Amino acid sequence: MHTVFLPSPTIGAVVRAATAACRISALALTAAVAVAQVPGEQTDPVFERLARDAAVAEGSFRAPGESVLDSAAAGLRSAMGPLDRLLERSRSGADWRKFLDWPVLVEQASSGMAADPKVLRRLEKQLNATETGLDMPQFVAVRKAVTRYAEAADAARGSGGVTRFSRRLDDLASALLSASATGQADMLADVPPILERLAESGQATGLVAGIRGALARPNIELEVGEGLVAPLVNRPIDQVQPVDDVVLGTRIRGSGRTTGSVRLDFVPAPDRAVFDLVLDATNISETRGTQGPVTVRSRGVTALGARRRVALDGENVSAAPVEASASTDSQTTGMSISSRFGRRIIQRIASKKIAETRPRAEAVAESKARDRVRQQFAEQTEPALAQIRQQLRDRLRGPLESRGLYPEMVHLHTTDTSLRVVARKSAAGQLAAHSAPPAALTGNLITARVHESAVNNILEEKLGGRVFTKADVERIAKENNATLPDSLDNEADDKPWSVTFAKHRPVTVAAGDGRVKLMVRGDKFVSGDRAFEGMDIWATYRIESTPWGQRLVRDGDVQIYPPGFKPGGVEKLTMKETSLRRILQKRFDKLFKSEIEIPDLEPKGELAAGGPLPMNQLTARRDGWVVAGWRKADRIVGHGGSVVPGTIIHERVIDGIPLGPGEEIVHPSAAHGDPAAEAAVSAVVTAFTGG
Repeated sequence: MHTVFLPSPTIGAVVRAATAACRISALALTAAVAVAQVPGEQTDPVFERLARDAAVAEGSFRAPGESVLDSAAAGLRSAMGPLDRLLERSRSGADWRKFLDWPVLVEQASSGMAADPKVLRRLEKQLNATETGLDMPQFVAVRKAVTRYAEAADAARGSGGVTRFSRRLDDLASALLSASATGQADMLADVPPILERLAESGQATGLVAGIRGALARPNIELEVGEGLVAPLVNRPIDQVQPVDDVVLGTRIRGSGRTTGSVRLDFVPAPDRAVFDLVLDATNISETRGTQGPVTVRSRGVTALGARRRVALDGENVSAAPVEASASTDSQTTGMSISSRFGRRIIQRIASKKIAETRPRAEAVAESKARDRVRQQFAEQTEPALAQIRQQLRDRLRGPLESRGLYPEMVHLHTTDTSLRVVARKSAAGQLAAHSAPPAALTGNLITARVHESAVNNILEEKLGGRVFTKADVERIAKENNATLPDSLDNEADDKPWSVTFAKHRPVTVAAGDGRVKLMVRGDKFVSGDRAFEGMDIWATYRIESTPWGQRLVRDGDVQIYPPGFKPGGVEKLTMKETSLRRILQKRFDKLFKSEIEIPDLEPKGELAAGGPLPMNQLTARRDGWVVAGWRKADRIVGHGGSVVPGTIIHERVIDGIPLGPGEEIVHPSAAHGDPAAEAAVSAVVTAFTGG
């Protein structure tokens, strides 16, 4: 049997019980109301209404019934199964079972309505410890199930259920009023866990749904201008081909020249991204045909057109049939007769015959040209579309879904000049944006509007409760061909270290008026053989514009304090906390650099020819929105570094009539899908998907 090794737990390192949620509600609410009444502050009526709803809901407490407890117990038993199998394979499984008090856990999971809230809270505390290994998915699932069970049992049988419910509603109202008064999204940080606890205990379901609905607006918006991808798709056509064929019994020789362009057009669509690949070309032929003693010189002009509509809905790429058109006009430019006798009669008969057959010849020419352009343009674009479908699955949606990063909601639409992706990243129990994003500057080729909730939600999913060691960071850097920052690598004593991230909001971004605050919350730090309790580490950057672009400038030093500690207050740091501050300060002063220059955006893959793109806009708004925009560089770079005329259509036209079956329309290099066309369509969808 394969053995899994898990670190043995030590009881002494169990995390202190969380007390931040037990603040004195009356003082918090009073402070929030005072802020809300400051003259000149803009309040949010939605938050004020929700805060009033929270106050009204205080009398709605209802003890959960037996079905709620049975459901919570079943959820715990289901979560314990994978953990039980993991511990069976682990050499330290017995230690973990002892640490978790496994027999008691099994007993409680079978108790239903008879569950003991105090015992469940004790088990919850064990599972919330900072022991290495508790961040594994099997442990996390059991921890969440125990919390849900404890909440339901507390509400059903605990003596403090009503008091706890009332305190949570007070804290909820306080946070909502603070957000209303200040307009700062960060004031809502305490709301998600409160809502989750209320939902777990089955309380105030209408209030919980109302708040989640009000804070569930899209928190990611990406806009890509047609000008970014169109230059990669738009290209000229200029090709001269010899003509040698027999048409209506007459041998025809000469040359034809096809000129025109292929271009990209965005199509306005409210429910998906739509664009057209369009061919506009003209073939002009100069030919001579000989039959008997008569040689006729002709000039044919055929207008060729093709259009294929491609749609992207975030899950699939679809393409409509190619629409093709052809319009031919031909004229005789000269005639010679080699016979010595009857020249005038022959010329008269030949001229009449040409005039009689011209309409039919032009109609046949137009029909054949349409069919062949339609067929070849479809063949030319189909391999590219198949490649894009694969890229959506293998390079975008698949990897993001496997990492849990794919947004819960994605909506695409196009205008006549841009593609817009609107998304919401918020898992169950998380909140999204509560306001619309700021406007973009005119001239942006790419605009990214990201609400702080999107970043914070992703980081909480990926880092919450996780333990990272120096070895982990070195491995990740190696896998990504990156080098470790000096703050993490160049240690004189080279001591091993580890960080246990907080389970709630482990790393956060908070936007303000022209500022961005970055915070790291650690539940436990280890340096060498010394272990330290958690610290909050943060730095605030102001956004500055320079003649060379945008940059972030740190305001003062990196701040490092225990959770809930108020600098300048009565409380003082302990010697151990002061020692940890010195250790962390050395690292994070280098990690949070005093100035961060923002480099130009370097598009990858098919879009690389359109870069680099200098940043044109960087703004942060107090409601949590950060807007970044990139414009076209002053120098213009074409496909592959310069605009090289390419040939999409090769057409031989004789007196307005295309040659018969077997004649090539598409350049031989595109026999298996024209590379230029593949790159063109792929570039569009790559830009759409951010891939």
